[in-house]
Amino acid sequence: MSKRFSCGAILCGLLCFLSLTGCSDRMGYSVLLWSVPEQGLDDGELVPVYIKSNISQTYVIGTMDSDLKFEVPLWQITEPDTKSSATKSAEKYLEYQHQYARVALDGLPMRAEPVNTAKQVYRLRKNEVIKVLYKGEGAAVMSGSNAMEGDWLRVLTSDGTLGWCFSYNLRLFDNRTVEEQEQTR
Repeated sequence: MSKRFSCGAILCGLLCFLSLTGCSDRMGYSVLLWSVPEQGLDDGELVPVYIKSNISQTYVIGTMDSDLKFEVPLWQITEPDTKSSATKSAEKYLEYQHQYARVALDGLPMRAEPVNTAKQVYRLRKNEVIKVLYKGEGAAVMSGSNAMEGDWLRVLTSDGTLGWCFSYNLRLFDNRTVEEQEQTR
């Protein structure tokens, strides 16, 4: 009886160890939220994720077509998931892939919800560049008795702050066009 128990315990321990370590060195896949031009990666791309460091607040990611690995801040990618789930998640960001915005008004608030009375999570500075993630449904922003032109956009700052911003005081641009202009100078 004790021999059978010890064999069963060893087998159970081995199975637990294998399930924890897994057969892959990859945590999963994520969607890149902010471009990494020095690595040739654009926002919206799927990337393999290998390690998460809570100490340095970074993930070690790679590219889909090479063995190169490098660190990015935690906020720069979505939470790692299966490849199929991450691929499905990437669809949400397609409409605004490569779309960034320059802030036209100093002190423009980013909000917790797409409503002008929601809690402010951040105040944007004039000419600050933010990443546009996707469009949301929210309450109209009023100027007197007239609704202002624009949309509520889910945005991300360069320090990882997420929030909602009304597009009226944002100047959207395609980051690939800006990069191309800088390379031809």
